[in-house]
Amino acid sequence: MTSGDDAMRNTPMEPSTPVCRPDGWHCLPVEQVLAALATEAERGLPGAEAARRLAEGGANELVDRGARSPWIILWEQLSAVMVLILLGAAGLSLVLGKWLEAGAILAIVVLFVVLGFLQDYRAEKAIAALRKLAVPDVRVRRDGALRTVGARELVPGDVIVLEAGNLVPADVRFIECTNLRVQEAALTGESEAVEKDTAPLARADVPLGDRLNMGYMGTVVTYGRGRAVVVETGMGTELGKIATLIQEVKAELTPLQQRLDAVGKQLAAAGIAVAGLIMTVGLSAGEPLDGMILTAISVAVAFIPEGLPAVVTFTLALGAQRMLARRALIRKLPAVETLGSVTTICSDKTGTLTENRMSATAACVAGRCLRRGESGGFGDSPAALELLLAAGALCNDAVWQPDGPVGDPTEGALLAAAVEAGLAMAELRRALPRVAELPFDSERKRMSTLHRFARSMADGPPQAAARLAAMAGTPYVVFTKGAPDSLLPLATNLWDGERPVPMDEARAAHIRSQQEALARDGMRVLGVAFRPLAEPVSANALEEQLVFVGLVGLIDPPRPVVRQAVQTCLRAGIRPVMITGDHPLTACSIARELGISDGGVVLSGEQLSRMSAEQLAADVETVSVYARVTPEHKLKIVEALQRKGHIVAMTGDGINDAPALKKADIGVAMGVTGTDVAKEAADMVLLDDDFATIVAAVEEGRMIYDNLRRFIKFAVAGNVGKVGVMLLWPMPFFLTGQPLESTVAILPLQLLWLNLMTDGLLGLSMGVEQAEKRVMQRPPRSPADGVFSDGMGWQVAWVGGFIAAVTLAVGYGYYLQGLPQWQTMIFTTLAFLQIFQALATRSSHESLWRLGLFTNRLMVLVIFLIVLLQVAALTVPPLRDIFLRLTPLSPVDFLLCVGLGGTLLLAVEAEKWLLRRRQAR
Repeated sequence: MTSGDDAMRNTPMEPSTPVCRPDGWHCLPVEQVLAALATEAERGLPGAEAARRLAEGGANELVDRGARSPWIILWEQLSAVMVLILLGAAGLSLVLGKWLEAGAILAIVVLFVVLGFLQDYRAEKAIAALRKLAVPDVRVRRDGALRTVGARELVPGDVIVLEAGNLVPADVRFIECTNLRVQEAALTGESEAVEKDTAPLARADVPLGDRLNMGYMGTVVTYGRGRAVVVETGMGTELGKIATLIQEVKAELTPLQQRLDAVGKQLAAAGIAVAGLIMTVGLSAGEPLDGMILTAISVAVAFIPEGLPAVVTFTLALGAQRMLARRALIRKLPAVETLGSVTTICSDKTGTLTENRMSATAACVAGRCLRRGESGGFGDSPAALELLLAAGALCNDAVWQPDGPVGDPTEGALLAAAVEAGLAMAELRRALPRVAELPFDSERKRMSTLHRFARSMADGPPQAAARLAAMAGTPYVVFTKGAPDSLLPLATNLWDGERPVPMDEARAAHIRSQQEALARDGMRVLGVAFRPLAEPVSANALEEQLVFVGLVGLIDPPRPVVRQAVQTCLRAGIRPVMITGDHPLTACSIARELGISDGGVVLSGEQLSRMSAEQLAADVETVSVYARVTPEHKLKIVEALQRKGHIVAMTGDGINDAPALKKADIGVAMGVTGTDVAKEAADMVLLDDDFATIVAAVEEGRMIYDNLRRFIKFAVAGNVGKVGVMLLWPMPFFLTGQPLESTVAILPLQLLWLNLMTDGLLGLSMGVEQAEKRVMQRPPRSPADGVFSDGMGWQVAWVGGFIAAVTLAVGYGYYLQGLPQWQTMIFTTLAFLQIFQALATRSSHESLWRLGLFTNRLMVLVIFLIVLLQVAALTVPPLRDIFLRLTPLSPVDFLLCVGLGGTLLLAVEAEKWLLRRRQAR
């Protein structure tokens, strides 16, 4: 009697809509999966039904639902607070017919908007990179025939054929596997290719990396062949879910942008208030309306450091160039500064902290367990190790090339270990040619090869082959490698280093304890055995009466320089956190070796799925290792850290890292091993995939933020001084009732000239200042700190007050004497005060004499240029008389202005001296 399942397969299929299984496709037997999808393993879908499902469900492609249009990006740039104020000032200038003033302001606006637009426009490409992962052609069964169709045409229920080298075109459930292995590192973080089978799993909440009967869009078949039925397409795939996560992550302002936005609003409000006050005072004193409107505009513009956008862009661009020289490519300029604010680095393991290649790091032979040294060998090792390594390299399909092994990662690691131990593999394989084999399969979990000792080598067999022949004592030898649990029942003897000894329960228990110890260290453990043969036997009889040689522990090893980089991070107050899709034991072992964790708590993806946001928030600052996580988990961890007030950097190279890379305050992708998706979602790309490069970038970021703070301190203090002069100039005359020639201390164009010289040229030269001492020995800035924290607000206030006081003193002195050059003295004194202010601001602690005048050569050149321009403004008649309306100064007057400017340098240096003395105490 035919079973129900057989009847279903032999009866013509009625078209029906596939049923979505809430408990997961990986939990169902193959027959139920096929039934739920209304398809057949041998015939596939009818063509008409596939067309209907394609029309109903849509193409198998990723949809970009969240991209901003260029017009929206442009509008966001134009609606920034500082831009709106500058546009308003330019508009009023145009209304008053002041074309020169309007042109100067609009030039600044255009530069600011264009640079911001280009940066944001480039950030909208992550989904485009995901879409490139679509496979152009797929072999699929339709109407019982094998056809080649475009990947876009796949629908749930299609039965496809996969073999080595194929990209998996959709999410599939395997229905037939022949030694099938799939590389899923980009999606799951698992460094080794995963062996697939068709058996259903018992639990629905199994992580992606452990769903051995499933394949996912964008992963790669590395070995074997198989058939699978498509269960999800397009945005319903795991890759599609990642695309959705990327699109749902809202772009947020960087710490620098937040601080500058706050500064812009504060200065804008203050500037408008002061401008209104000056305009009221001037009108009450009988000044003309149009003149006072222009003066009020000039004061408002003077209060806002309009050179700030240009200086920020210039400083960040210089930092990006320096980082490129240190092998870090900056994709979004604000990320340069954000690195300096980082408090936590969440790092993927595979390919970031590790080398993304399997390596034999431990071997247990003749009762001893040996660890691989930093130089690559196993040190003073017993002779039995040579047998272990030779057996693992001969029972092996990997090929040694000049640049390393090519083939399965595990077999390549065994081959590399043999070569590093000095075995000449080419000669060894000629001396021991393979004559038969029993390939690896998932049921036996082992592989065996039969070799014959060649007697015809002209110079005799190589030393290793001769020793192997002596050990075997027969013309043939079988080498077997595989899971220790599958080898031990077949081993009748154990090699003790000199001869076979009987395998008893005590010896087997000791081997199992060694295996468990290696597994606890996160290694994949393989057993190796051999069997001497007097004559060839059939393939099925190879794996009998084996002599167990030993164990090999394999792991994706840490990068050599990462441990030192981790220690540098810890000294700088930055906490490294490992977030990986790999096994918890492996993650814990690597984290312990690198110093990220002392072997404490490891949270798995299953635990994270059961935790509420509040529970995770309670643990997120103490847990340093997360394993078997999904893209959703990575996002959850980053968000929890950000809610705790951390500035988070996320590093990674895989598709699965992309949502978290985009959500983090700064995403760092690997340039060599990283996928295009990760790179497009990231703010920075490491060209050498070296974690240590991140540390160098953090140092650069801290230096850049220090330079930006120097400029803001310099510009705001100078502008406070100028506005103070404008505001306070008429006050003594109003209070005493004395007549006043003009209520305006500085003319609008004179004010714009000073801003161009100081905020513009001098500000740019501050962007190249070198890092302060011990920049990486101090903790990161608190995200709650504003730009004016750490006493900078007080410094801005007193320096601005000093500038105003000195300038007003010289202005009053000349005005009360009836000297016509009083306004020119104010103008020139302000210029030299800010020149010396720039020199004093180069460091917050070190004196100018210790720094050295010429350590910032750009500033010296800029000061020389400004002095020349200032002299030209005072001596060239058209510029002096028509444009700036200045009065000629005598040499004595000019030198007085220089001397008064120098008093500010002495005052700031005195303050720094007092601060150093206080710190020394």
